[in-house]
Amino acid sequence: MHTWPTRVGTVLHMLDPAVGTRLILDRLWLEVQNWKTIGGIYLHCKPGHLTPSGTFLVGEPPDSADEIAALATTATAPIATDGLPVVARQLKDGNVTIATLLVSHRDSEDAAAFLVDAVSRYCMDRLRVQLEVSELAEENQALRGALTIDVRQTDILTNSGTMHSLIQSAVRAAASTATVVIQGETGTGKELLAKLIHAHSHRAHKPMVSINAGALSPTLLESELFGHAKGAFTGADSERKGLFEVAHGGTLFLDEVGEITLEAQVRLLRVLQERTFCRVGDHHAIPADVRIIAATHRDLAAEVRAGRFREDLFYRLNVVNLQVPALRERREDVPLLINHFLQKYNQRNYKNVDEVPRQVLEILAGYPWPGNIRELENCVQKAVVLAPGSVFLEELIPPTIKAYASQHQPERSHTPAPATIDPHRLLAETLVRYGDDVSSDLSLIARETERILICHTINRERGVKLRAARLLGINRVTLDRKLHEYGIHVKRGRGVVPAHEADPTEADEMQTA
Repeated sequence: MHTWPTRVGTVLHMLDPAVGTRLILDRLWLEVQNWKTIGGIYLHCKPGHLTPSGTFLVGEPPDSADEIAALATTATAPIATDGLPVVARQLKDGNVTIATLLVSHRDSEDAAAFLVDAVSRYCMDRLRVQLEVSELAEENQALRGALTIDVRQTDILTNSGTMHSLIQSAVRAAASTATVVIQGETGTGKELLAKLIHAHSHRAHKPMVSINAGALSPTLLESELFGHAKGAFTGADSERKGLFEVAHGGTLFLDEVGEITLEAQVRLLRVLQERTFCRVGDHHAIPADVRIIAATHRDLAAEVRAGRFREDLFYRLNVVNLQVPALRERREDVPLLINHFLQKYNQRNYKNVDEVPRQVLEILAGYPWPGNIRELENCVQKAVVLAPGSVFLEELIPPTIKAYASQHQPERSHTPAPATIDPHRLLAETLVRYGDDVSSDLSLIARETERILICHTINRERGVKLRAARLLGINRVTLDRKLHEYGIHVKRGRGVVPAHEADPTEADEMQTA
């Protein structure tokens, strides 16, 4: 056959990796059947890789195609048969066979070999496109998750397990309609947690309105919350909406709810019970479609026992109670927050203070921070503003913090510094101990080491397979194969989990594999 090379451009143009396999083969057959030399094309795609999987035939495939396919290698090569001659190739992704391709011909082995190479390239391009789409989808989901945590979760930066548990509890509470009380010391970020709950609720598209209830007198607080009618009191020259109306369909954040008077507590209790309110100076009931999130630095249960807070209102508000830990209870967050505030105030003040000496970090991490994150932020802001260069100097630390450090220096000096451990020596000792106590079988040690590293990396990346695969130096398909091989189940956002807690897609992948 001497005319088929002139068709090369047409064939390659047809092989669009974004088009489905069946349509590609049908189009291809319409072209090559005019060559009068190709008998048929047989393509078998294994499940779990090329989509859709299955067997695709056009033309007159050879007899006993499945048996002939078993003889195929990764190189394009002819295979002798009793019927039409066949050119075959086995396609692999790494060590995994993903497809087998057969092209039968009458009198031109070159034309069949060309088609095998062209369709093989189409299959590999399609696999590449699928992997890229999968990786982009996973990366997009990871970025959305990161956006949710870092932006929509209002920059709650933490390395603390306690805080992570609190955030997860807040997200779960957000999906409900329950009233939430957030308790914690001043400056711990109670309002940030309230914004997080609003952002993850079904009311996120509606406004969130905040008010510091402890900063207003009872009369003014009532007017702010419920509004007033024209002429309700001296100076009320026009009708005015209250925050319950402004926040209709959204969230009302009552900060320092423990400071409001008993009289105001009665009005608030009625709104929570009846879900209606009246403006000051008016008797017309207005529906209150508002979710209440309250915050306080006081112990409301103790306030109830002391008679300063109504018991019935306490139980109305205290449906979901979230306790925000003080900064001294999560000292591991101090370096993270220092770095965050350095970046924030460097940008605002056109400075470049990016070096924090170890001595300074130890002083700041050891301080109990009675003002919590707000006090730490003020400390870092002062250092950025007054720093003469790029170093956070010790003399820029506030005197109260330095005085505390000097008073507690003897206690800290008795704490021995952790010894530096050579990781290579530690690995060698561990392997030797494993060989002595368990087995020196290299295959067993390699498998166990690989399994441990995969689990560790999956947990480190909180179940995001794409990032874990990159750290492990393998592709996503290889990681999925190894997860199946070791029976490891993964849940996004957590990491390695028992089989019954795995994501449904993960379970499907395990069954398919």
